[in-house]
Amino acid sequence: MPGGQRMVNPRKVYPVDPGLIPVFDRVGRPNLGAALETAVLVELERRGCEVAYVRTREGYEVDFLARDPAGEWSLLQVCADLADAATREREVRALLSATADHPYATPLLISLDAVPPQPELPSPVRWQPAAFWLLGCAE
Repeated sequence: MPGGQRMVNPRKVYPVDPGLIPVFDRVGRPNLGAALETAVLVELERRGCEVAYVRTREGYEVDFLARDPAGEWSLLQVCADLADAATREREVRALLSATADHPYATPLLISLDAVPPQPELPSPVRWQPAAFWLLGCAE
C-alpha cells in the first residue's frame, strides 16, 4: 500500500470454488451474490493480485482492495443485481467512502447486470458486467 500501510482486517472466508457454497450455506436458496464474490476472488488470485477487503471509517465494507502484479490498485464491489435503488446506493456509498481512504485505487462496481445501472454512477466509480470483467475484456 502507498505510504507503507499494510492491509490488515479480520479474515473473511471463501470456498475455493463457488460450487461449494451450498455445503456451508444451508439456507437452501441460491446465493448468486456470494457465488459471484467468490468467483471474483478466485479470478483476482489467478491474476496474481494481492487481495484484502476494506472496512471504512464509516463502517462500510468494500469486497476487495486488490493490487495487481503491475502495482495497480483497485477497489472492487461485487453485487449480483443493481436493479434495486437501495442496493445500488449501498454499494456505491461503500465504494465512495473507501475511495476517500484509498485515493490511489480505481473504484469498480461489478454486477451480473448486462446494461449499465441507471441513474449513472457518480464519478469516479466505474461499472463493468461480471462476464466482461471475468474474461478480462475492456469496457
